[in-house]
Amino acid sequence: MDPAARHHACVEFHAKLSRDTGVNLAAAACEELLGATIHVEGELVTLESNPGLFYAVLGEAIADQTFSGILNHLQVAAWCYREAAEVHEHPVGMRKLFGRLYNGDGVTGDRAQAVVWLEKAADLGDAASEAIFGAFLVYGDPRAGVATDAVRGFALLRGAVEQGFGQALFDLARCYLFGQGVEKDAAQGVSLLRQAINQGDATKAMAETALAMCYMQGDGVEADTVQAALWCQRAADSGDAGAILLLPMIRTCTFCSSRPARKHCERCRKVRYCDTTCQAAHWNRDTDPHKGHCRRVAEASQGGEVGGASASAQ
Repeated sequence: MDPAARHHACVEFHAKLSRDTGVNLAAAACEELLGATIHVEGELVTLESNPGLFYAVLGEAIADQTFSGILNHLQVAAWCYREAAEVHEHPVGMRKLFGRLYNGDGVTGDRAQAVVWLEKAADLGDAASEAIFGAFLVYGDPRAGVATDAVRGFALLRGAVEQGFGQALFDLARCYLFGQGVEKDAAQGVSLLRQAINQGDATKAMAETALAMCYMQGDGVEADTVQAALWCQRAADSGDAGAILLLPMIRTCTFCSSRPARKHCERCRKVRYCDTTCQAAHWNRDTDPHKGHCRRVAEASQGGEVGGASASAQ
């Protein structure tokens, strides 16, 4: 952009920002902002080449206080998002504006209007917006006036995953686990949870907790309280609140459910007990005795027959 055009852009930027927000930036600050070097996925984005994306990413940098000396930085950031969304109709700006309006950061909060912008961004094919809006539809959000539409929500989540947006894997897995918007398929849900864990993103700990629950309940996998405790411990170590609450329940005795399970069945290694008395009682009880389950597991994994019960300290 030539100097005359840059000067005109700075004057216009200053005037619009002042008119819309009451924030007055110095001319030098306007020059610095509009001349910023912004890279998105390895490509240089400028005000001239892609103004919508430029304003969206500029707003993010301002919100993160990358530029020093800007007072009311959240308000300026929100204005940049609005410029990207309203003037240039860029989906990233729409998604960022959604976040500001939903949480009331730098603007007056308006959750219903926030979701309007999010839906527009999703309709334009922005994968992250598809994932967020899809989750809104699956679970519903009365605070934002979003009614549950699990079928559409599932379709959006699947579309986001197909575009390579890994953070949608966790919510898509839950759709399969609970039959939300799609026929229940717990095995597929577990497979997606494992993929979410391998992604290593912000949903990893939640996916580990969900996988622990699957092992606890035998949902999509063979019930295995040892594996359940392992995955739950990993999630708890990452600070997941659900895992921290769940872990003591997983570590209680399978039979009496009242005392810490310090031992596990040494042969199938799928269930835990507080002592050998509870293990023997579970092994021989009249209804669904563990000996039948233990044998089936052993035959499937080793091709052999298990003939008795034993316990080992864990």
